[in-house]
Amino acid sequence: MLFDEILGQEHLKQMIQSSIEKNSFPQSNIIVDKDQYGGLHFALAISEQLLFDKQNRQGDLLNHPDLHFVFPLFSDKDNASELNKEWVAYIKNMSFPNILGWKSASNSSGNTPLIRKPQVVSMHKSAKLKSYRKNKVFILWLGELMPPAASNLLLKLFEEPPADCYFIFISKNINDVLPTIKSRCQISSLSPIPIKLIEEKIKSSHPELDAKKIASSSMGSWGRCLGFLQEDLSSFDHERDFVECLRLAFKAKKNKEAVIGLMTWSDKMALLKRDEQKSFFSYCLYLTRESLLVSYGASNLSTFISNSDFEVEKLSPFIHSKNIIDIVNLLEDSLYSITRNVSAKIVFTTFSLNITKLLAVKED
Repeated sequence: MLFDEILGQEHLKQMIQSSIEKNSFPQSNIIVDKDQYGGLHFALAISEQLLFDKQNRQGDLLNHPDLHFVFPLFSDKDNASELNKEWVAYIKNMSFPNILGWKSASNSSGNTPLIRKPQVVSMHKSAKLKSYRKNKVFILWLGELMPPAASNLLLKLFEEPPADCYFIFISKNINDVLPTIKSRCQISSLSPIPIKLIEEKIKSSHPELDAKKIASSSMGSWGRCLGFLQEDLSSFDHERDFVECLRLAFKAKKNKEAVIGLMTWSDKMALLKRDEQKSFFSYCLYLTRESLLVSYGASNLSTFISNSDFEVEKLSPFIHSKNIIDIVNLLEDSLYSITRNVSAKIVFTTFSLNITKLLAVKED
């Protein structure tokens, strides 16, 4: 059973399984998966229970005639029906998909991922057709990538869903979903997976690797962890790089010559692959959040485990109400710039100089 393969999310799994068994599972649902915690895996596990008999859940779920996928297309020329085979093949090998991976798998020449209006029109037609068995399930992956015309058409389907028809809307950013759609759905938010669970999973499947190091770098995301397992361990040591930057930044506040060290650090970071640079800034956002939690006495909510001897308690006094918004904006702007192929050397130089200034801001 797919639910048994999902790491963490125990309370949510029990609640959903119970509602399905009691025939009270809502027809319209949103699964919020902010960082590859397993949104698609969760949707497939729900689909398995809705589409197969309890006594026999061994069929080919991905090719079940009553399971329909709706996914972003990158161009108006792309045809969802023709790409469905590629989509199924992609998620069969990648249960934690991402938009770049899907673009590569689809071989699309476009650059604008959207769930377009014709796809929602097709949903309406399919929803009205008689199902092969009892239930019918639609999984919308990254449903927030939907322009207003498509969203409003989808809303009509959610307002009056056909009997025994279920919609599972997977969203990375719930704030980008049309409010009227949200109001008609049950919203389930996936949580970061406990680091200890990830560490134990890695130990069982890859005993030769440093499970603790990989798990702590995953930030509670099994999808990110799977990416790490496919890379050389040295390629994702973001904690080491960020701590080096922080130490140089603190030195530069007192010694202007230390700025040379920041420039050397920026040059080194600019040599990394683009994906590693983006992953670095994502990790910095995570560590900044963890520091703020410690700063305001909420250490029990923190999931951070150091790869080295770094103590987040030493950083937390410098992350506070007077600079947290500016630091987060700096990190998000840097991440966006890397995504837009701005010169990495300029991005990291600007980042290192600005983080030095922001860490010097006092809360009093």
